[in-house]
Amino acid sequence: MGVGRVWLLALRDLRLEVRDRAGVLSALTFLAVMLFVMALALGPEEGALRRAAPGVLWVALAFLATLLSTRAFALEVEDATLDDLLLTPGGKEWVYFGKLLFQMLLLLPLSALALFLAAGLFYLPLEKALTLFLTLALGGLGYASVATFYAGLLARLRGREVLLPLLLFSLVVPVVLAGVRATVGLLEGFPVAEVASWWQLLLVFDLVYLTAGALLFPLVMEG
Repeated sequence: MGVGRVWLLALRDLRLEVRDRAGVLSALTFLAVMLFVMALALGPEEGALRRAAPGVLWVALAFLATLLSTRAFALEVEDATLDDLLLTPGGKEWVYFGKLLFQMLLLLPLSALALFLAAGLFYLPLEKALTLFLTLALGGLGYASVATFYAGLLARLRGREVLLPLLLFSLVVPVVLAGVRATVGLLEGFPVAEVASWWQLLLVFDLVYLTAGALLFPLVMEG
């Protein structure tokens, strides 16, 4: 597959994205506005805000991952470089992993930022920040694995920004549900052993989606 090529592609995309600033700024703006509006809509009562926090966090994560997956292939389509990547000697799965790594390099810090913003707006306990971040990371990887596959499949189509969520959300519902349940368990003080079963389920989804994405990506991109 070429681990070096995967890293080079991911770091190149990350450099271009940071230099352009539009995608990162739109993601940051969306994140801040969404969390702030939801906090205002739910009112000042601490209990209601804390109960709503898991759902709000995962909705924010889902939309962030969808936005980043669209950006990952939009750069190639705009510059007409997607065919150049796919014609590189060797398998095409390295392109899939490179685009996925690019998304995770952005999604992980954005998830950490979302967590700390939510902690201030929704009264989340910061002492559980590490385990909450682990949950977001596991769920984010599963979500991004599917999003990367579909974003590549739809890269050349018009209206891909509309089609991507329609195809994506039906497949990632199990990841989102498991992530929400793990987050709820952590915030309600469930034993770690009980929450760990949800982490294990998320890890299984990650492995299944990663394997399926890597195997199917070269096939659909050849078509």
